[in-house]
Amino acid sequence: MSMEIESPRYIDNDKGKAADVEAPPKGHANLPWQVVEKYRPHNLDELVSQGGIVATIQRFIKEGRLPHLLFYGPPGTGKTSMIIAVARQLFGKNYRNMILELNASDDRGIDVVRQQIKAFASTKSVFSSGFKLVVLDEADAMTQSAQAALRR
Repeated sequence: MSMEIESPRYIDNDKGKAADVEAPPKGHANLPWQVVEKYRPHNLDELVSQGGIVATIQRFIKEGRLPHLLFYGPPGTGKTSMIIAVARQLFGKNYRNMILELNASDDRGIDVVRQQIKAFASTKSVFSSGFKLVVLDEADAMTQSAQAALRR
């Protein structure tokens, strides 16, 4: 049985990002993301490379004091995978309820900080006590006023 998968068509949306123009064929909507998530590390021990950084983060977790972290580097080096692995290790199977993941190049204004981030941080969690994680992917693309609001 042969299965053909049509790739969706994309256009540039003036931000250097690709935008989905046409949905993939029915039944294959999440196929590429399912494969990515299947092989994404589930905990810090599964991460390849960056041994010193992983050891430092594991020590922070063990001591119960996770500081603000800034991961930087070229695309595809595992920055997002590392923080997702940290969240899974900290919060277990309900980790998705304890993190807010924003792509700062899309959600870049001060309104995002005032509304989404503040609302997420101020709500109590049913699944875990302690802190929550806010993941700002491409935070350098945020406006100056949004960055200043984060500092406050």
